[in-house]
Amino acid sequence: MTDRFALRAPVDHEVLLGEIQHVLAALADVETDFAVACEQRGWDPGQEGPPTPDLRRLEAERQRRREPLMRRLDSLDRACRALKPANAH
Repeated sequence: MTDRFALRAPVDHEVLLGEIQHVLAALADVETDFAVACEQRGWDPGQEGPPTPDLRRLEAERQRRREPLMRRLDSLDRACRALKPANAH
């Protein structure tokens, strides 16, 4: 399976910035989808007490979608830090 967020050579700050923007947009989509789903069901994820099975399932789906994006964002962060200032535009 190929990484849909794979970087292409040569890598510079502009490429990394674009990749980071794509990942952040995808994370925003995940969070928005979760918030909308909760609102449609009249749920408050911050409420006290044990979550319902449906809320647990929705939170698990949110986490499943977030994890690869967070790993990718971390990878992009490391790539940014590895670039030498001379490579910056």
